[in-house]
Amino acid sequence: MILRKVVLTLAAVCAIAASVGVAVVAVAFAVFALLRDHLGPAGAAAVVAGVGAVGAALGGVICARIARPPARPPTESLSARILDFARERPAVAAAAALAVGLIAVRNPRVITTALTAFLAGKATPKK
Repeated sequence: MILRKVVLTLAAVCAIAASVGVAVVAVAFAVFALLRDHLGPAGAAAVVAGVGAVGAALGGVICARIARPPARPPTESLSARILDFARERPAVAAAAALAVGLIAVRNPRVITTALTAFLAGKATPKK
């Protein structure tokens, strides 16, 4: 079952790569045909090569940024993150507080259950 999923994923990746390859060749030919009359065959080929080089450079930069995301600062406590969020977006924080208040008024058991679960999670010893 896992092997089938791997094979299907690999087939999908190969199909996408082939489609992208065909699209790149088609765009390159279209740019060449558009510029051939104005710049001549050599000039049009040079422009197509330059566009390809710029596209490859942009793709490399994007892949490099994805592969190595920026370092995150150490995580703060939940209460500090909530306070920072409330300072940055007071309207959203007020709307969230209003929603929690409405839930508490309509069904106090939900808030009691959530608080019990939250406090029970803190009470368990960590190894």
